[in-house]
Amino acid sequence: MALVLIALTIAYARPDCPPVTDSDILNVLQREYALATVIAKTPEPKSGCPLSERVPGRYAVGFEPARQEVAVAWIAEKGGKVLRVDSVLGFAVAYFGDSLSPEEELSGEWRCLGLRYLEPDYQVWVTRIPNDPYFLTYQWDKYVMYADRAWDLATGGQVKLAIVDNGVDYLHPDLAANFDPANRGYDFVRGDNDPRPDNASVPEAFHGTHVAGIAAAAIDNSLGVAGWAQVQLLAVRCLNDSGQGNTTDVASGIRWAVDQGARVVNLSLGATYSPQPLTEACNYAVQQGALLVAASGNDGLGSINYPAALEACVAVGALSTDSRLASFSNYGHEQEVVAPGVDILSTGLNGTYLKADGTSMAAPQVAGVAALVLAHSPGLSLPRLRAILTAAAVDLGQLGRDNRYGYGLLNAWRALELSRRLESDGCSPAVTSERGQWLIVSRGRARTLAAAFDCPVEVLDCAGRTVATIGSGSGRDDNFLASLPSGVLYFRSGSGAGFRTGRILVIP
Repeated sequence: MALVLIALTIAYARPDCPPVTDSDILNVLQREYALATVIAKTPEPKSGCPLSERVPGRYAVGFEPARQEVAVAWIAEKGGKVLRVDSVLGFAVAYFGDSLSPEEELSGEWRCLGLRYLEPDYQVWVTRIPNDPYFLTYQWDKYVMYADRAWDLATGGQVKLAIVDNGVDYLHPDLAANFDPANRGYDFVRGDNDPRPDNASVPEAFHGTHVAGIAAAAIDNSLGVAGWAQVQLLAVRCLNDSGQGNTTDVASGIRWAVDQGARVVNLSLGATYSPQPLTEACNYAVQQGALLVAASGNDGLGSINYPAALEACVAVGALSTDSRLASFSNYGHEQEVVAPGVDILSTGLNGTYLKADGTSMAAPQVAGVAALVLAHSPGLSLPRLRAILTAAAVDLGQLGRDNRYGYGLLNAWRALELSRRLESDGCSPAVTSERGQWLIVSRGRARTLAAAFDCPVEVLDCAGRTVATIGSGSGRDDNFLASLPSGVLYFRSGSGAGFRTGRILVIP
């Protein structure tokens, strides 16, 4: 390992790895609270979605609970054929051919039958930029994300990670150990339990296998590459070998993965539009506590693809080998973090290895690290996990979060160290207490802000008036929390070189 690290040090520069500080802990707690209070909303549909991106004749018919039979009957009445029903998400996939005029039916009287929506199905595709494959001696992506330090803390555990893609070669020697032979996944393209690609000669057929290897190829087996986390993989095939599919299959794939117990779902795919089934599937995953990690897209544009652009997903942009945003990577205000996505070596079909570029390769870097953190700290809530990933990122570009790099380059060691520190400090998730309002830093315990500073802390309101002094004798009694107003307050502590200021979030 030492010789490899020396070689990588010469070949690639990686950002500094700042130590985890009290400020990082506060960042996690503040972001966790903000994420916990955000309710996933259906985004406004993109205006002028091209007709060419619709799947001809294929529609999603949403229905209310206990109205599935009504929906099936309505489809038959309109001359359609039911292809599949997702009773959990509440929609049927139907083929109408030319027998349905959506412009007429969308505003028709079908709503009174208990049908929620009628939407065309839309195309979705993988987000890789093709490149000639070749072997890469060292994995620079793992190096710049500090895998060498992260794996000193954890390598894996009892976590399920789903790869929603165009299939995974689960027999690959570097992947087989991380699949359960009793449940390797599901194929929504063919409707069976074999999620391997059909034809290895199709150029894009390797995509899902490559993504799976980045996240969870076997480690310390003297073979091939090392994936981020030694966890159980689930292959969910929703795209064909060419990397093309539709949003209803992806929606059901997300739902299926979550129902199988996946804590992390990787979505290295994209579309220009998120119809209701896909949006509801992402919301369903969040409600079940699953982390959705999605590729931002490869158009080099200032707009993020769906589903990455949804609030329910972590949008991941791609870095090139110089730790700058790759020229092809999309960006925008939804960008949450970035990860390496150029010259990424990983597993291919039939036991091979190859190199590929794309935000498709960046997303599983984040998904793999997320699974590694969950394996280390399985009790983490979804808001805290997502907050840890963003607080662990090393800032790039403009100071603070920006549209190109989000919070920055995810650092695996910092993410693990943050989860460890939060556990050891007893920072339990935010709760509502009978004693009234809580400082986010106390997290339902007698710990006060002063405990993080070892000196008195003055709390001020937005007008600069002192509302409490914590840590001066009886001030350590946390009964004072009940008298603080909800919202953002400010603190100052210490003097001279030790003077510190900041914000406090008071939770109702």
